[in-house]
Amino acid sequence: MKYALLPLDWQESTANFDPAKNSLFKIDSNIAGHMTGKSACGCFALTVSSNAIDLVERLYDFIQYENEHGRKVQVFSRDVDVRTLLRNSQPKREAVRYAVHSTLLSSYEQIQKDGRLKSTARLRREGLNRTAIGFAPLGEPTDYLEYVMFAPVDDSIGNEMVVNSHLRGAVCYDPNAAYAPQARMYFDAAKIASDGLAVYDGAHFLKVYDALPLAGYHLLTVFVKDVALPERAVYWTPVAFTAAADAYFYEKMEDYA
Repeated sequence: MKYALLPLDWQESTANFDPAKNSLFKIDSNIAGHMTGKSACGCFALTVSSNAIDLVERLYDFIQYENEHGRKVQVFSRDVDVRTLLRNSQPKREAVRYAVHSTLLSSYEQIQKDGRLKSTARLRREGLNRTAIGFAPLGEPTDYLEYVMFAPVDDSIGNEMVVNSHLRGAVCYDPNAAYAPQARMYFDAAKIASDGLAVYDGAHFLKVYDALPLAGYHLLTVFVKDVALPERAVYWTPVAFTAAADAYFYEKMEDYA
């Protein structure tokens, strides 16, 4: 694995890394979970909490994925001995049964016609003007556009925030902002993985290169008509629709069992 440990006195704001050749992995005790974004040092960065239970898996996956795409990972940590972590800890991926991908109703219609989910890059090659609204602000490498991204069902409010951003025409990070729910698609993550289609980059739950057929993987799509607005709520939010749609999905899975 190609990575470099940055010194403890490293200053992100004064560093300058070529984003075509480098990426950044930070371990930070001051955050919960993980976050991505364009670093002040110029390249794409993944920051993970030192207390995250999946720290080892994310670090391994990130380094391997970035290396495969020609980028060396710069690693910065004041809280964890990274060499010891990599030497003594074995990544163990937790088996997850379901995954979710949210999209606009207009895009859903095209997905149904195609019979598959396609990456932004694939759609653009086919002549469709598909906008990746968070791509530039997050500073993601261009190869990210070659994949279809999925989130775990129980941690996927971000999916609806992306949809809301598309509806607004600008990135919206507020999970409680008003929005119109669109199409929330559920997939068999276990089968995607067992069929060798899952790609792990450390930043996402899983992604699939180029396209994923609906047949054999798509389980259910939840629309706003399928669920009731929470009591006393006057409008839908990403938080509210995620909770309502997930509850509906799990109920349906029990019916099909």
